[in-house]
Amino acid sequence: MWTSLEPAATSVEPGSTANVRLRVRNTGDTVEEYRLQVVGATAGWARVQPDVLRVYPGAEATAEVHFAPPRTSDAQAGPTPFGVRVQPRENPQTTDVAEGQITVGPFTELRSELLPLIVRGRLSAKASVAVDNLGNQQLTASFSGRENGEELEVETEPGSVQVNPGRAGFADLRIKPGAVSWVGGTRKHPFTLSVLRAGVPEPVELRGTYVQPSVIPRWVMAVFSVLFALLLAFAVMWFQHKPAMSTQAKEKPGSQEQLPQGDVKPAPSPSASPSKEEKKEEEPPPPAEDKDDAPKGGGGGGGGKKDDKPKGPKTHTIQAGSGWYLEVKQGETADGTYVGQNPALSDEFGKNQDWILHHYPESDTYALEPANAPGAVLDQKVDTNIAQIFHAPPENIRTGRLPGNQKWKLEKRPDGLTRIVAVGSGECLVDMQNDKSAVTWKCDDNSKSMGWRLSDWP
Repeated sequence: MWTSLEPAATSVEPGSTANVRLRVRNTGDTVEEYRLQVVGATAGWARVQPDVLRVYPGAEATAEVHFAPPRTSDAQAGPTPFGVRVQPRENPQTTDVAEGQITVGPFTELRSELLPLIVRGRLSAKASVAVDNLGNQQLTASFSGRENGEELEVETEPGSVQVNPGRAGFADLRIKPGAVSWVGGTRKHPFTLSVLRAGVPEPVELRGTYVQPSVIPRWVMAVFSVLFALLLAFAVMWFQHKPAMSTQAKEKPGSQEQLPQGDVKPAPSPSASPSKEEKKEEEPPPPAEDKDDAPKGGGGGGGGKKDDKPKGPKTHTIQAGSGWYLEVKQGETADGTYVGQNPALSDEFGKNQDWILHHYPESDTYALEPANAPGAVLDQKVDTNIAQIFHAPPENIRTGRLPGNQKWKLEKRPDGLTRIVAVGSGECLVDMQNDKSAVTWKCDDNSKSMGWRLSDWP
């Protein structure tokens, strides 16, 4: 057996493609079938077409090696060696590896995020800023806070971070108001944080809001005002109240007599008797009940009957025509996790091989949600052919309000298999037979790597 790569070295930009020709000559005396497979660091984004060559003695056949490095940090910038394993079926002990080298071009991509977007505090507040390096080379980012006016002080610690490819850097953010709000309710202060990448003149601006409640809440002032008004009303009624007094004493008729002379005690004056009519104090009306404190749901004491929890949806396995199962790489749940394949049905990483199919009849499309990462869907990364998972709002997953790169069509092929077509690009999901990443490619009904079987989870 004789093999050759033409050319043995080439270059490619991330997100683009490059091709290398593999020549295989049968130097034996029997018909031989050769199985071809890309090995090395490029195996996740390279494939051979066709992957099987049948060659007669003394004859020669060729195959194309397609390289499609993703525009992610997995395709490191610089030269990368690769190999194509050529394994004869009749004489496997003569397996050979044709070696070559491909140079991946550099690119830089930064994604920054303010966590959280809205912070709250009476005297100060804390937040953080995250910087993700989505490129394939190291970058440096610096931060500077800017207030709208002089009402806030925005400081970051540290002032800059260095982030390796595929990694994230973090900095703490401290926000202090220029003055304390003692009374007056809640005030909102917008602020801006600039993230400047080294070598780029224009910064990325992140906008947030600082919510500053007053030290004395408004409801305390309202309660104090009501109590003061009631106390004042009580005092006014107390001082205005005067009980009425009357007498029933009358002069007795008869002859007048001479009073004795000398020391005599004066007759006592008639005493006044109280009046039968007594005024009653007016009682203040009872305070009005707070509607917000009224029990909700009506009377009766029993309350409404609680609904039972809905049963979970049925899960499926998605198996390629080659027998490999579609799975979330190593059971991770973070955004951007690759979707790869596994030759065996396994629960080593939980339910990362279980898939929930959400059907949207109005467009006859589907969203593929991994059971181990609820709230995430199968996503064709924008401007690439990489398959990954990415979180979406639960309401959008339920109703189908998803972008085209997160919705798929399931189309039957003549051979009984199903092809999974990305709505956004029209490309078919391809079985790469590795655990790193599945990709999308131009649909071909004759390729087993683009045919899938959908079965209920056993």
